[in-house]
Amino acid sequence: MRLARRFDVIAVVGLVAWLAFDLLARTVFGRTPWPESVVDYRILYDASQFVVTNLAYPAGYPYPPPAVAVHAASAVLPFSLAAALWLALTGLAAAACYALVARALELPARAGMLVALPLAHVVCAYYFQWDMRSVNCNLIVLCALCLGGTALAAGRDRAAGCWLALAVALKVMPVLCVPYLAWVRRWRALAWALGASAGLWVLVPLVAFGASGFAPVYQGWFGELTRATDTTQKLVHPILISLDKAAVHLFGDGTSGAKALTLGVMALWALLGLAGAARSFRTRGSDPFAVLAHVSLLVIGPSAVNPYLEAYHLVPLMIPAVLLAVCALDSRVPKSTRAVALIGFAVAVLVVKFSGPWPLRGLLVNVQALVLCAAALWVTHARTREPDAPAEPRRNWLARLFARPAMMRG
Repeated sequence: MRLARRFDVIAVVGLVAWLAFDLLARTVFGRTPWPESVVDYRILYDASQFVVTNLAYPAGYPYPPPAVAVHAASAVLPFSLAAALWLALTGLAAAACYALVARALELPARAGMLVALPLAHVVCAYYFQWDMRSVNCNLIVLCALCLGGTALAAGRDRAAGCWLALAVALKVMPVLCVPYLAWVRRWRALAWALGASAGLWVLVPLVAFGASGFAPVYQGWFGELTRATDTTQKLVHPILISLDKAAVHLFGDGTSGAKALTLGVMALWALLGLAGAARSFRTRGSDPFAVLAHVSLLVIGPSAVNPYLEAYHLVPLMIPAVLLAVCALDSRVPKSTRAVALIGFAVAVLVVKFSGPWPLRGLLVNVQALVLCAAALWVTHARTREPDAPAEPRRNWLARLFARPAMMRG
């Protein structure tokens, strides 16, 4: 027990050191002097000021109006100070994501299980690095998603609804998490999510842009959103790793092979989503393991097939990676389920290590994401099975109605 606790301490310290290195090595101590090293936050800083001043969107800035208001709020500070604040928030968000998932899964209470956290980071470090080195906001969105998912599993409906609404307001990719609340019949959480969304999407932009600027800003956002997903323009972006880009690289633009590859991968995501929907309907959003698996699937799937996919959009892969690592290490889980978790985790690691040509990254990350999400969904609902326990005979509703409680049986 004592040795296992020491491994826990080493795992946590190692993970924090790893995150701190990736956060600071290039931004603060790299070749490009601070604060000009934070490329993405420079865009967020300047573009949000432009929107507030001109009530129009600059090209290449598809963030929703509530997010623009948040970016503009930090942009009232001098750039060096605002960048330092955003850098700190990014680092805290990265650490908080692991802490929230670990707490929801009760890992600190079980000696040796915190080792799963740095193991999981082997899978998703690449995506975390992109967000921390450019200082974007994807890790902050992931933190809001983890806060919402863990609150939902804990029965804190108000916090769950508000945090999930914030995640959607910062980036629309988690939008399916709101109808998910209705699907699992968590009506109070849904009501809070809708109420918070009304405030974030209406009141906050009204305060930030004024009544006269409300409609023009939203029109500008819709235009940028359309442009960002325009298939005739997306391939010129140098850091895109979209599935479409990989298909064109393999088969050529507009070919039947490219279309077949793209549609085939999208079909796999749709089937996985249907499987997740069928499973999640039974849980009512109460099991932390299941909630985290389902919520992450709802975000990762649309992100993976997004024509505007960039590496840091896949930071939510951290959630299924942790789930698989935890399941593989858990001696209480049936051996067959642990084997599935281990195989899925190993395949995901191998895909990360096989970088391949840059244009093929979109296909590789989709393979990795599909394997992680499918394996996490499988082990979520198989981990509690007793492999040697005989199946309980099914009884019809009449037999269940007249069945006597155990204490009354003779």
